Amino acid sequence: MLTDGDIKKLKKVFATKKDYQDMKIDIDNFKKSVDIRFEIVENAIDKLSRSIVDFKEHTYKTLDWLVGAFKKFDEEHTVLTARYITINKTIDNHESRITNLEKKPS
Repeated sequence: MLTDGDIKKLKKVFATKKDYQDMKIDIDNFKKSVDIRFEIVENAIDKLSRSIVDFKEHTYKTLDWLVGAFKKFDEEHTVLTARYITINKTIDNHESRITNLEKKPS
């Protein structure tokens, strides 16, 4: 037969129903804590994702403006280059005419 002393020793070694209930409460509290932390992390990830999307859209808008400005600059450069060639030919023509006039005896 088991004595009260034996039962007390067994209670120290083996888990009792109360120990299991306490452990279940601890596990439930741990689950709630983990769920809250995951929710915080998920919110942070969502916020970061939105921030990245906003940055990407801002970057694309800025690049669109920059590409448009570069195209405009390139077109202006092309027009000015053609105009420079025409002006250069006119200046050469004027220079040769002035040279001819200077060579003529007065």
